[in-house]
Amino acid sequence: MDSQLGDTVRESLPGRVREDLRDVDRLREVWAEQRHNQPPDARGAARRALTHARVLEWGGDSALTDLLLTGADVSGDPMTGPRVAALAERVAELPEGYALRPLRTTLPDEYTLELSRAAAAPAHPVVRAAHTYAECVRILAEASGEEPDGAGPPWVLPWVLASHVLQRADLPPLLLDPRTPPPGTGSGQDPAERLAVLTAHFARLVTGALRGELGWHPGAVPTAGTPVPPLAAVTRRRILEYVRSRRGPVALILRALDPRASATVSSGDEGGPMGARGSRATDRLLFTPGAAHWWTCLELVAGEASLSLYVVVQDVGSPPSGVLAVTANARLVTSEGVRETLEMSGTDSVTVMPTDCVDDRWPQVRDLVDEAVSRSMNELTRV
Repeated sequence: MDSQLGDTVRESLPGRVREDLRDVDRLREVWAEQRHNQPPDARGAARRALTHARVLEWGGDSALTDLLLTGADVSGDPMTGPRVAALAERVAELPEGYALRPLRTTLPDEYTLELSRAAAAPAHPVVRAAHTYAECVRILAEASGEEPDGAGPPWVLPWVLASHVLQRADLPPLLLDPRTPPPGTGSGQDPAERLAVLTAHFARLVTGALRGELGWHPGAVPTAGTPVPPLAAVTRRRILEYVRSRRGPVALILRALDPRASATVSSGDEGGPMGARGSRATDRLLFTPGAAHWWTCLELVAGEASLSLYVVVQDVGSPPSGVLAVTANARLVTSEGVRETLEMSGTDSVTVMPTDCVDDRWPQVRDLVDEAVSRSMNELTRV
């Protein structure tokens, strides 16, 4: 897919964004290989289930899920003006009540033609999807008399068009995350910078979607006797060492609030002596139910409250694809009960490729741990 990233666009994108696109391509190769070993109905079930789950987070229903998905034939009719108009009409028929903005007016032919041209731009599919999304937001804002960066939830039609652009390039649909909405596409930014920011955001979403489809499985996966992959062993050891290095400073802060406060670090896996304890907190983080995973826990106690922060390294896929994911979750226990407190989005998770060494992803993993610790401390000190 690198060949689809035109020279002009390539030069305008920062190095970090180009690396994000390369990550998409590398993960897609693993995803494509794994997909060849699955029956078509299983692949379709995975995509529909993951897409519908995200639609529900936005307050949508199966009508929006159907709109986002192109079906099995992703190489059908080109994205012409009439095709864009037909999608816009279906968007206009969506029921009220979504946490998204539908389109209630008919788009003139010149607008649908502009959008069809954007959807066919010669660029990497993620860049093309970002460009189409931004152009659609601009056109809808112009048609409705609003600013592109105006207040309000995202529009439905840009999401639908970007999803179709990606699927026509044999990628999963765009799964917009309500916890991290797309960055603004207004006229105040330099166009190249605006496209770079949106492309980076979409690249992380597409990476998450590929990882989700790669890890999706209709039932639990048996892991008894699974050896620890070398990359997973090194990654979890580095995380354990780093969390231990954070324990002292965190404890000092907590003891300034409560002299009896404590901070302790433990680790384990789903089959170890502390596996039952860890599984209760980590199961919801697994992309593949029952997959092998290894956790590090930072437990903070202050006053009558305690918080357990879990950083998890997990296999993705069944059978394991060689891809690892690093995720985080926290549980707060107070006199009022137990609740999840770490509202991190899927884009916050770190994907470790089979060809990586631990140093390649360590800056991202370290940032994930730092952000998780910071949010956890904020939650605990507030109670």
